Amino acid sequence: MTKLAPNPATVAILIGAMLASPAVGAAGPAPLHGPPDSMYDPGSQYTASLDQTLNQWHLQPASGDDLLIDTGTCATGAMVPTGVWLVVRDAQGRPELLAPSVTPLPRGATERVSLRSCGKASGRELAVPQTVLDLLAERSGAIYVYH
Repeated sequence: MTKLAPNPATVAILIGAMLASPAVGAAGPAPLHGPPDSMYDPGSQYTASLDQTLNQWHLQPASGDDLLIDTGTCATGAMVPTGVWLVVRDAQGRPELLAPSVTPLPRGATERVSLRSCGKASGRELAVPQTVLDLLAERSGAIYVYH
């Protein structure tokens, strides 16, 4: 597993190489390990996860190695309830998370969480590095969020 600082250029190059290179996936994908308390199967029920305690995204492509991205200071303090979230688009076409019925929400929690790039997120919006945001919007149907 590769660990990177949130340098957008480096992340973009590595993601592009990971997705484009046939040699990367030739030996088969790396074993996927979700959080210990997860009842969901990484890679089949979700293709990315967010550890909110460590502020790290774990991208799990269908082929190739997993990619761990430390988001550093890219955060608003917004916390998303633990569970599987669908990546959808809002009325303006921007990516957001939608809690399906299997994701338990605490009282007062919203079923939709806006995703915004670092520096543009505020309040309840979740700050995400732009490269990760683009990848989630294009290639992920569901993510697993945990603490």
